[in-house]
Amino acid sequence: MKRSALTALVLTLGAAGPASAQDARFDVQAFRPLGAPQDLVVVGQSRPVSHLSISGGAFLNFALEPLVLVTQGTDAKALSVVGNRLQLDIMASVGLLDWLELGVDMPLVLAQGSDNLEAIGTEGFLQSFVPGDMRLTAKVAVPGLRRPSEGSGLGASLTFGMGLPTGIQEAFASDGAVTWTPGLVMDYRFDSGILLALNTGLWLRPDRQFSGIQWGNAISAGLGAEVPVLRGAGITAVGTLTASSPLETLPEQPRQIPAELLLGLRWYSPTGLTVTVGGGGGCGCSLTAPTLRFFSSVIWVPGKTAEYEALERFKNPPEPPPPPPPPVDPDGDSVIGQGDRCPEVAGPVENGGCPDTDKDGDSVVDRLDRCPEFPAGPRGKDGCPLARIQGNKILILEQVHFATDQDVILPESFPILEEVAQVMLDNPGLQRVLVEGHTDARASAEYNLDLSHRRAASVMNFLLDSGIATERLCSQGFGLGKPLASNDTEEGMALNRRVEFTIQPPVAGELPPCPEEPTSPTAPPSRKEAPRKRNY
Repeated sequence: MKRSALTALVLTLGAAGPASAQDARFDVQAFRPLGAPQDLVVVGQSRPVSHLSISGGAFLNFALEPLVLVTQGTDAKALSVVGNRLQLDIMASVGLLDWLELGVDMPLVLAQGSDNLEAIGTEGFLQSFVPGDMRLTAKVAVPGLRRPSEGSGLGASLTFGMGLPTGIQEAFASDGAVTWTPGLVMDYRFDSGILLALNTGLWLRPDRQFSGIQWGNAISAGLGAEVPVLRGAGITAVGTLTASSPLETLPEQPRQIPAELLLGLRWYSPTGLTVTVGGGGGCGCSLTAPTLRFFSSVIWVPGKTAEYEALERFKNPPEPPPPPPPPVDPDGDSVIGQGDRCPEVAGPVENGGCPDTDKDGDSVVDRLDRCPEFPAGPRGKDGCPLARIQGNKILILEQVHFATDQDVILPESFPILEEVAQVMLDNPGLQRVLVEGHTDARASAEYNLDLSHRRAASVMNFLLDSGIATERLCSQGFGLGKPLASNDTEEGMALNRRVEFTIQPPVAGELPPCPEEPTSPTAPPSRKEAPRKRNY
């Protein structure tokens, strides 16, 4: 996986042009590890180290051919500028207030090799053991998006880094100036423990030209994932994909996008050590992307600290509460707990879990029976009979209907009057019943009084024809004198047009008399007794 097939460099071994001698050197190390125990190697996670907790450790990585030049138009290697590099990063972090994390990374190039660099203006080989640029880092959790170690959900933080020129630029281990790396971390932890992380940011560094390529300010991005393998044992798999691209390029310069994929295994040990090993390689399409890279790291968190406890909670998250026991329903009627008024006997939900009752035995259960004390009979409705005794009245379920402005009873009311007759036959103790006629306020008082007299008499005659003795009945018309509702509405007038059956109070030793009729100068003759019967 050679690098410079995309560069504009034309190199022939042993013949370097004058421009090569002016190439400026830069930090070739694209592997910039992160020092918190749950960071994903080179991709950060959003949670800062816990308050007043510290972590420290080291990353060791070996890169094969991070900076190699090839002859233009071929894949033949022309010059190994940095043929291989073994680097150690010594790191430490501290957490403050559970919101802020501060860190430091001191890179040391333990060994690196190269060809004779006379072709790029320097006789001899690269210095093998050199320091790199120290990095200072900070991470601040975004309010409302701070996620605990073992918690699930979305997390976010802002990051900031500063590189100090402590390295050796001639050895490709420094940028020779202060650099800055502001960025944003967003991640999501699933209930299973799987973590997905996204990092974006800028790498603000001085402009350098090398081999016809301009290196300077760049945008960077990284994707990372951690997947528990044996979560209780603290073993997870990690993977990262990182890339960057310069913000500015020289005319006709091919775009350099060094990208690198790394995979590894991690162990959160019970001693507070986080051990990670893995490897990967670059895309072969840019300078600074190595052919292969191998890495290992050890990050230590002291025991009995908040961060140590956070890691232990991640390995052993609290068990979810057990599901509530199934509701107790001993009678199996689906009415549960306090809502079941009869927990030992099944009943419908509508009756509070109690069996339906039917006091009057008319097959209409009491909760639906408008007249639970009276059987509905074969022609009743809603549990009520068409006629029943209540107090001093024989109540009827529906009004008696007459032809308009006449005393002719309509056939639809025959069943109701037959039920009234049956009530009287079944109750011989009802010595006398007054049939009352009432009207609404339409027409004159005299007209309505007469109409009510005639209608009451027609009903009384119907009852006589149904077998009721003459002495047990009398009739009387009241016209519009006793309204039940206002006559200003159709509904009110319909209530006022009615026939009532009033039970006359008993008199000791005598037949209860019919009441005296109201006197009126135009009132028709009294109809207390029915002089005749009518057939229907």
